[in-house]
Amino acid sequence: MMNSAYIKSFLYASMAAGMLCLTACDDVKPDDRYIEGEPIAAERAVLLEDFTGQNCVNCPEAHEVIEQLEEQYGRDKVIAVSIHCGSFGRPVSSTNFERGRVYLMTDEGNAIMEAYGITSFPMGVVDMGSPITMDLWSTAVRNDLQQQVDVTIDLQTAYAPDETDTDSEWHGAIKVSSKIISGTTRNVNVQYWIVESGIVAEQRSLNGKIPEYVHNNVFRAQMFPGLKGTATTLADGIETVVEGEIQTRWNDKERWELRNLEVVAIVSDNTGVLQVTRKPVIPRDEDNADEGEGTETEE
Repeated sequence: MMNSAYIKSFLYASMAAGMLCLTACDDVKPDDRYIEGEPIAAERAVLLEDFTGQNCVNCPEAHEVIEQLEEQYGRDKVIAVSIHCGSFGRPVSSTNFERGRVYLMTDEGNAIMEAYGITSFPMGVVDMGSPITMDLWSTAVRNDLQQQVDVTIDLQTAYAPDETDTDSEWHGAIKVSSKIISGTTRNVNVQYWIVESGIVAEQRSLNGKIPEYVHNNVFRAQMFPGLKGTATTLADGIETVVEGEIQTRWNDKERWELRNLEVVAIVSDNTGVLQVTRKPVIPRDEDNADEGEGTETEE
């Protein structure tokens, strides 16, 4: 279960020169935002943490870079999570649904930002490495996709309804179980993040305010405390099961749309992310809901 304690000792000393400008919203030339490379055979999935905010006028351009990377390599290979935080974020505590004010910054997101020492936006972190500006994301993602890995994650998700659930409100629990196998014995950390797409809320851009901007891959919460999550040991070739559970949030400040929720599972060690995957909480229209494929709704 979640709590408010966070490990803030994961500081990253290697920063690109001139990258961090206190509370700046970085401007990047259009030609530098995304560089498409030659096709590669992706050996693994890559985690891209996008540090963003609804008041960051350059952040929509960073979101476009993410969409391009997802299109090139696939959403199953580029696992992007947009973390609303910092001076350009708008806190969920100020949300007023009746007035159409939907805000996305959480205390958990701010704790992740502080763990990396980020003060400039938009900024990204690939596989829990050092923060980099969005003109470097494409190269970093491409490089990590080509790395060999010996860790696999079989992620299973389920939703346990609450008796107060309705057709449009969800108060139940999201349950997660991963079967993790490593080719070597190693100490790792496992974290589960809740991510939501299709959130319609205001966003500022270089062209002014966008009242009905569609926010995707939005970080909502994490199941285990700390940036990297719960510690465990993986034995060579032996399946390790890690389970987690979290209550959905449907209140006057946050309304998680169950059909748009995904779980992102991250296995990492002191070198960074070893493997990452994602799965919808419940099957979507394009998924084979009859077969389930590991995702089921509990009655």
